Amino acid sequence: MEPSYTIPQFCAAYHFSRVFYYSLKAQGKGPKELRLGRRVVIPRKCAEEWEAQMLAAQTVDGNAASA
Repeated sequence: MEPSYTIPQFCAAYHFSRVFYYSLKAQGKGPKELRLGRRVVIPRKCAEEWEAQMLAAQTVDGNAASA
């Protein structure tokens, strides 16, 4: 099994609160989750895909920082 994040680990890795995570999830903008019994994890691959989607969405919206 590939490495994965718990929700608190994912939030810490991306420097935002769990409240913000659940807000993203409610909007359908959160990463894919894997349920293992009652435990929820986010595979690293899914976290990376989510990050790429968020960056692409910012670029399309014109919100990306100028380099």
